[in-house]
Amino acid sequence: MRPLTRVAILLLSLLLLTPALPSLAQDVWSDNVGDAIWSLALSDDGSVQVVGSRNNRVAAYRQDGALLWEFHPQGTVWGVALSGDGAWTAVASEDRHIYLLDAFGEVAWSFRSPRIVYDVAMSADGSRVVAIDEGRVARYLDVASGDLLWEANLRNIADAVTIYGSRAIRPIFGTRDSQVLLYSPEGQRLWRSQLDDEILSVDVSSNGATVAAATLDGEIALIKGSNAEVLWQMPAPDEVRCNPRQRNYCMHLVLSSDGGRILLGTRYDNLYLLDSADGSVLQSHPAGGDVSALALSADGEHWLIGTRDGQVRSWTASGAAAAGRAAQDLRRNLTIGIPATLALLLALATVWVRRTESGRRFWRVTSRPTRVLLATMWRRRIAYLLLTPTIVLLLIFNYYPAFSGLYHSFTDWNPTGETLWVGTRQFDAMLNSNYFWVGMKNAAILALSGFLKLAMPLLVAELIFHIRHSLLQYLARTLFIVPLVVPSVVGILLWVNIYDPTIGLLNQTLVSLGLEHWVHSWLGERATAMPAIVAIGFPWISAFALLIIYGGLIGIPQELFDAAKVDGASWWTRFKRIDLPMLLPQFRLLLILTFIASMQEFQLIFLTTGGGPSDATYTPALELYYNATLFSNFGLASAMGTFLFIVILGGTILNMRYVRSQVEYEA
Repeated sequence: MRPLTRVAILLLSLLLLTPALPSLAQDVWSDNVGDAIWSLALSDDGSVQVVGSRNNRVAAYRQDGALLWEFHPQGTVWGVALSGDGAWTAVASEDRHIYLLDAFGEVAWSFRSPRIVYDVAMSADGSRVVAIDEGRVARYLDVASGDLLWEANLRNIADAVTIYGSRAIRPIFGTRDSQVLLYSPEGQRLWRSQLDDEILSVDVSSNGATVAAATLDGEIALIKGSNAEVLWQMPAPDEVRCNPRQRNYCMHLVLSSDGGRILLGTRYDNLYLLDSADGSVLQSHPAGGDVSALALSADGEHWLIGTRDGQVRSWTASGAAAAGRAAQDLRRNLTIGIPATLALLLALATVWVRRTESGRRFWRVTSRPTRVLLATMWRRRIAYLLLTPTIVLLLIFNYYPAFSGLYHSFTDWNPTGETLWVGTRQFDAMLNSNYFWVGMKNAAILALSGFLKLAMPLLVAELIFHIRHSLLQYLARTLFIVPLVVPSVVGILLWVNIYDPTIGLLNQTLVSLGLEHWVHSWLGERATAMPAIVAIGFPWISAFALLIIYGGLIGIPQELFDAAKVDGASWWTRFKRIDLPMLLPQFRLLLILTFIASMQEFQLIFLTTGGGPSDATYTPALELYYNATLFSNFGLASAMGTFLFIVILGGTILNMRYVRSQVEYEA
């Protein structure tokens, strides 16, 4: 029997021995709403399920996922809330309005706020609405009339609000100064509980006996509703770390109606069901993305999960429990099955190699190249020993940072803390970042303009090359190369002064020519910022590119020019038929270097506009820098670096493959 046949039979046997993997429970329904989901709400029985998203959309679904109605305010939907029977929906919008919608999605009334409204809550009986805005003001509204009953200054911005009670309906707020606040129906503060960091999410049981809160430092707390006593406080199960920029998708929690369970979602694609008695984990599930919103029906049976990439999923408690059991069985099977399979494979392979002639022959053939290589290295061990310091330094200072960046692009990485594996979550965040894609568009503009600018050093190199007087040729060449000694930062800052809107040379020249209507803040206006950056360096005679092209010209054999002259070729024919084809290797190098420089452009943008105005001049390298230095999001920065590496590698391969000289010449 052939060795490959034996191996195939062996692998088939191992597959049959591998334990069957259980399938996980399916969603009741799911949908992609097209943008980040910032808020969710459920009626008491789960028959109405409402989703609020960043793309100015509120959508209500039936229990089976059928769309009931849609509503589109004029801004991001930051909060939605439902009455217990699902008849009324309250909406908090970035357009500075609080909307009340009826069961058909029609506006019953709207309340104008002076500031952006961050969140909204509605009492179970549908009689009261409470909302918070970025002006640190909480407003308590009557649902029937839309009248303002009272408003209170919370002294700091609140990002989360909840409400409970039937006869005495009380709101609870979570603020950025780490406080959980309980107010009376008349607007008086009843108690305050001080936690350790900004409150991201807060919820309360139906009777107000327990309050749960999640904080920016990755902790969750349970508070006694009667006296604000903190019953317990502990880190989330997956040790979440967030900065203020990530507060909207860091951690979210909801508390069951009886206060016995906490449903917690995190930015690491994790969903946990916790026992509120001690915070222990009862179930854990993959959420399918960074959890940015959660909702739980009053009976605890229906779960609604929203993610930052726009996925909404409806689960049932029974289905989630089945999924938890299946996941536990899967982990157990893998823990036992994989080591057992590997051990069996190793044992069978060892027996085959040692006990059969075909196995021994296979070992001799396959191991021979390795044995020959090791023997050769041993014979030349002195040379390899002398090369060792260089190899070690290259590994430490070149290859280790590169592979470290590749590894950390799949993690949530903080050099001063623990590194957590998050899979492709950082790449998802990168692909959902508007700044990054604006940067890629600007990098493409810089690359294209850089390619076109190569025409100028080509023209100058041709002019210098055809100067017949050797001294004059040397002088011209030197004058064009001298600017290389000036640091590039000096040239960039000089152009910043030229573009200055008040004293800059460009605007002053336009004014002196009577062209005042052409005057602009060139680097400060969205329409002119990118063209102004592209124009920097005019007339774009790069000394480095000039040297490369000029070196290619003097390397062309004189016999080719003499033959063209004898044949009566014009200067244009000679340029097209001799110069350009023979310069293609130089242009291939310049195209590669220009493409790499454009994809990695940082210094020019950082010193001129810093990415502004708004995001008009962002580049990927600048966004990478900001994530690493300003936001301490090293994992996302590593993912961006990995993506740029792939783009640059792909562009380089295409350049090397398709930009080839049609003339092969060997001296």
